[in-house]
Amino acid sequence: MELHFIVNNLLKIMKAKDLSKVAFAEKIGFDEPKWNKISNGRQNLSVRDLSKIAEGLGMREIDIITYPDEYVDTKSIRVQAERFFVAFEVPAEKRDLLLKSVLDDEENCKIVSNYKVNS
Repeated sequence: MELHFIVNNLLKIMKAKDLSKVAFAEKIGFDEPKWNKISNGRQNLSVRDLSKIAEGLGMREIDIITYPDEYVDTKSIRVQAERFFVAFEVPAEKRDLLLKSVLDDEENCKIVSNYKVNS
């Protein structure tokens, strides 16, 4: 039986934390038989179970779902720097066109360096 990807992620977390099945079950607040059934695909994982597991691991539910990546809500990210750098690889003849289209302002644009990338 194929395990659900969330259960696979939990097994990866268990391995990353170097925990045995018994220690992992204790950490997430389950008894060993329940965790064994879930980890072997014989019992479904409920949303309530996922919340309990996340709490035990000190993680958010979404980060268990997206493991090993952490979920980042891009709507909440704000650029706080007044300056930032962006690198584009374009042919020299397209550079000015790119800068004009991205910045819409040639005067506030500074080319830090020109270099060739060997392909």
